[in-house]
Amino acid sequence: MPLPRPPGSRALASAPMNPEGAIDGQRSDEPGEILTFGTPERRSRLLPGGIRRLGVAAAAAGIVIGSLALALIVLAPRDAASHAPVTTRTHRPPVIDVLLATAVSFPLRGTPGALLQVQYLQAGAGPAAIWATLAANGLPRDTYYTATAGDCVIGHPRMLASASSYPDQHTDMLILPLNNLPASVGTEIWVKVTNAPGTDLGAARGAFLMPGASGRAVPALPGRPVCP
Repeated sequence: MPLPRPPGSRALASAPMNPEGAIDGQRSDEPGEILTFGTPERRSRLLPGGIRRLGVAAAAAGIVIGSLALALIVLAPRDAASHAPVTTRTHRPPVIDVLLATAVSFPLRGTPGALLQVQYLQAGAGPAAIWATLAANGLPRDTYYTATAGDCVIGHPRMLASASSYPDQHTDMLILPLNNLPASVGTEIWVKVTNAPGTDLGAARGAFLMPGASGRAVPALPGRPVCP
């Protein structure tokens, strides 16, 4: 039984369909009107293979932007390297000159004698200084020894440098460097050697670098003052 229709409404007559699926009065090759409800849906045309035209444009733009970014990344280090300041080491350490040099010997208990080499050195245009090295042989190797260098101020000893070490286990030689003594060539300096308990083994005094004083040293016997 057919349902009642609202007043003023009429039923739509079904249009006869031809075998090709087109409504009578409309050819199959002509587009027909399509009734839609709600917001019309935007349909983009597809290229062969299902690729949308907008997707192709976006992909092409992405490829161009990516290529430009890669080019900037590659060229940035080269550009930075080309503008980086070139630094070269032009400063060379100054040459050390031996202005004066001498060697003296003096008696040292337990040895044939101590050898003291004294040099007056200058590096470039810097201040000159006295560098002394004491060498001795024959001392017992079971203890260390100390060499002290200084000058005399109003008859009292003033220490300028000291060094301590053990004799070499292979050569039995004792080498004690007394470096960078702040004294002038004409200064009379003294050098004293003691062992670990503080026993005085001998000392010497003299202006070793003065002309005519080469090879001469005033020895100070153990226990005697180094300054007159």
